[in-house]
Formats: sequence, structure tokens, C-alpha cells
Amino acid sequence: MSELTLISIKMLTAMLFILTASLVFSCSQTDLNKQGAQGSYRQQATFEYLMGDTSRTFSTEAFAQRNSLPPRNRFSGSLRISGSPEFSLNYGKTDDLPINYAMWPLFNYEFIQDGNRLIPIDRGHGFIGRGAWSVSAGVGAVWDEAGDNGYSRAAFPYTMKQNNANCEHNGLATFLFKNDGSISKVHVQNVAETCIFYGFEFYGNLSATYTPHVITHAATVINDRNTEESHWLPTKPLADLAIDFPGVDLRNYGYAVDAVDAVDADDMNGYGILVNGTSYTKGCTTRYGTHPYCMDKTIGVYSFTKSMYAFMVVAALEHRYPGFKHELIKDLVPECANDSRWDGVTVEHALDMATGNYASANYGVDEDSAAIVTGFFNPTTRRARAEFSCTGWPKQVAPGTYHVYHTTDTELVGYAAATFANKKLGSNAKAFDDVIVPIFDAIGLSHYARGIQRTSDTQDAWGGYGLSVTLNDVLRFAKYLRDDAINGNLLDPEMVKEVLSGSQHGLYAQLTHFHYDNGFWRFHAGAVSAMRACGHLTQIPVMSGYGGHTTIILPDVIIAQLTDGGGVGFLNTLNDVFNNISDACPPN
Repeated sequence: MSELTLISIKMLTAMLFILTASLVFSCSQTDLNKQGAQGSYRQQATFEYLMGDTSRTFSTEAFAQRNSLPPRNRFSGSLRISGSPEFSLNYGKTDDLPINYAMWPLFNYEFIQDGNRLIPIDRGHGFIGRGAWSVSAGVGAVWDEAGDNGYSRAAFPYTMKQNNANCEHNGLATFLFKNDGSISKVHVQNVAETCIFYGFEFYGNLSATYTPHVITHAATVINDRNTEESHWLPTKPLADLAIDFPGVDLRNYGYAVDAVDAVDADDMNGYGILVNGTSYTKGCTTRYGTHPYCMDKTIGVYSFTKSMYAFMVVAALEHRYPGFKHELIKDLVPECANDSRWDGVTVEHALDMATGNYASANYGVDEDSAAIVTGFFNPTTRRARAEFSCTGWPKQVAPGTYHVYHTTDTELVGYAAATFANKKLGSNAKAFDDVIVPIFDAIGLSHYARGIQRTSDTQDAWGGYGLSVTLNDVLRFAKYLRDDAINGNLLDPEMVKEVLSGSQHGLYAQLTHFHYDNGFWRFHAGAVSAMRACGHLTQIPVMSGYGGHTTIILPDVIIAQLTDGGGVGFLNTLNDVFNNISDACPPN
């Protein structure tokens, strides 16, 4: 099925579900008798519904906090959810779904309540369990309503992660509870996805068990969340960009309905233009309405991982241990050790995807081949994935002389970092956990960013894809790299300088107007955009992830587009930014 057909199906499906949700909202007369604590009438997910056995879908208003009064009950303990939700496919093919795709996954999370906030103890897992999906819980809310008969009402966002993939689905859950452990059913409902392959409805009332107990480190959890929220960038609606910068034409920005590079609202998972420390945002739309916990909505960003993890771990280890980037892959990855095709190939060569090993010299042929799917993307173990990464491509040219896009190369960077971390930090050290997570914390990323996908046997973080982050995480990461990394004490300043430089770096990427270097694409902005004023050879760093995720780092502006719509157009946005917001040129 073509990408265009998939997108069209998504648009039609979204319209049908919004219409259905609207009909349920307006026609459910049995729900009109429940009054909220502040005098508003609850029409969806009522007390009777949550105590019953029927299943339906609701608008996102059903999950939104209705008031900020102190709740009479306090949640502290474990929430277990089990049962069989309703399932229906929105787009894609069931043949593409994982085995047991209609089964609700293991869900047994600890939560602590702080005022009106409901905070999961762990928000950074990659994958838990053995089924098709794993669920990551997000920060939600607790409040009281008059019609809930002494119970308090809670809601939280969740993300369903696919086993051995970076495809994710956003959902919302709501339930009623009391201090003594009494609990209603938990209504769960998928509302959006960050997956170009397929989307589906997962909804209904599931059985729940609430086991109250004291969370001994509750104060730490609450303090960590407070710190995280303090790093949220100030936001304004995207429409205000044209007010604050009168020359701006919003038709040149990806989310606008009539934009030249338009992305459908149903396909936009997050959109931000960061200027002067303020994020002009859009993208909290779901097929059931506005997401009520948008700052906690996570997105599987695929190959952003090559920049946000692979580059970062090399730059961090190079800073701590100068010379790491020149270490040989064969000396750090045992699966490559006895293979002559890895003679002379360094960590930096692999980060640049310039190992000299490839089957086809053309862009995308190896990456889209049946061989890499069978040998690399399908296996779950470190051993199988590493063996293919080491042996899957024949030797063609000397390392460092030709770029071919291979996720397998960046995967080897992750394995090399894992081995090096064991040597330097101890046998139990993990490159991602012990090198990268402290940096993420230092620059203000959410705990969700800790949830990278990993190999099933050794729990090594994937090097080429697998991260799950928020829009704020992406913008804050790019801002840190641009504004603070060179003068900080966390990353190698020369590597950072090379990423941010407007000069030509890296190798031609077999795509018109693109080079590739250090885990970043380098767009030839001086050749084809208004930035020609900076010089014909000017390049700018771009992060790109499968499905259309794109982030562009400019001297005064950061453009972030997170989408599963497939489109990656940004030239008109770039021109408008340079002409009407900032014409600053990148440093040499």
C-alpha cells in the first residue's frame, strides 16, 4: 500500500472517529445527571460507566482534570490493570501487526500522588514483558467530582511500545479509587499513534487492583518531577509566531492547513519553533480531541537516536577519555574482531556511516533490503544484531571515504560504547544508563527519555533508533547542543563545534543537497535556500527520524516537526525563518 494511500486512510478514519465521539458526547442522555465539584455536568466516563462492564470511546475531555481542589483520597501504591479491551484497526494491515496484537500488556505500576498530580514511580522503561506491547505510564491528575460517591477520580496518559520496534501508540486511562483500596474499572483508550505502519483502537473497561502502600522514596520522585517541570520551555500557540514576528507567513509552517509543506493534523505529534527561549507549538491533536497531558505525550523518534544517543555517547566518552572516537570497532565489538573488513574502521567512521562496507552504493538500497530486516531489525538479541552488523555488508572502499546510510553502523557505535564503558566504569556499567542519562538529567530532559529500546539478552541500548521522548525533550536537547555544549564539561567541544559549523563537513550522503557527519544530516542550506546570503557552501545540522521527524538547529531558531505522516519538507519554513525571524548565519 502506498504512503499516500495510508495517509488518506488515516484522514478518513480520524474524521469518522471524531464524528463518532461527538455523537457519543451529545447523545448519551444517561450520563447527563452527574455533576462535577465545580458545578459542571459530567457527560462521559461517569461513575456508573466506570463501575460497569460496557466499553465505549470518549472524547479527551473525559480524561481532563476538572478542578484543582484537594482530593479527599490519596493514591499511594500499586495499580494493576488486566483484561481484554476492544480492538479495531484504523489503517495498515493486521499482517504487519505483532503476534498477539489484540492483548492488553502487563501493567503493574506504582504511583504517588502529590496534590493533584498522579506520578508514576518509573517513567523510563524501554520494554517490559514478552508480548506484543509494553506500557509506559505518564504523569496524570487526581481530583474530586460531586457525582463520584466519595471516590476520587484519576487519569493519566500512557504509551504503548511495540516489542523490538520504535512504533508507539498514545493512550489515556481513567478510574475511581478510595484510600482503602476500593477501585472502579480502569477505562483505557488509544487516542493517537506515532507510527506510519498502522494505527488501531484499543479501548474499554478493564479490571483493576489497587494495593495501597507507602512509597519510601516518594519525596525523591516528587522532587525529580518538580525539577523536570522546571525545565519545560515557555510555550505560546504557533499562531502567535505571526504576531510576535509580523512578517511571518504561517502558511510556510508545516502544521498550517494550507501550508506548502502541510502535515495533516492527525499526523502531527508535535511541532515547535523555538525562538528567544519560547516554543511556539502545535500538535496536541488526537482523533478524540486535544490531548489533556500534552507535555507528557511521548513520541518514538527513530533515527533521532543517532544524534541524541550515538553522537552524544561518543562525544561524552571522547571528552572523558580523549581518543575514544579513534578506537577500532573490531577491538570493542567482539563479533567484528576476526573480520578483515573491519581493519582500520574506527568508532568515528561508524558514527559517520563511512565504514567502507556496503552492498549498494546508492541511498536506501541496503537500509530497505530484505537482508537487513531478516538479519538485523527482526532479531532481538545483541549477538544476532551485532553479527549481522559486522558481516552483513561486503568490503568496498577504504573507511572514511564513502557514506552509505546504515542503521547497523550506528548500532555498532552503541556496542563499542558499551564495551568501553565496561572497561572504564566497571563490568556492570551501561553506556546509556551511566554516561547518557546523567547528561540528559543535567540538560533538563524528561524521565521518558530514559526509555530507550534495548537488546533482549544484554539490555544494551540500541544505537541507531529506539528513543522515546517528548517535544520539549527534542527542543531542549537541540538548545543545549547549540547554546551550552561547547563551553560545558560534558561533551567534546570539537565534536560539538563540528556539528554546529556552517562549513562543509562529512561526506556526501547520496541525497541531493545533503552530507552526513557525526550522526547528523548536514543540509546544503546555502545552495537552495534564503541562507545563500551566508555563503553558497553553508550547511546546517538536521536530525531526521523515520516517518517525517525533523529538527533543524539554526543560530537563533530551532525547528522541530514530529510526525508519522511521512513528509519531511522544511524548505519554505527555513526560508520564512531566515527572512522574517533571524538571518543569523551559523559559525564556521
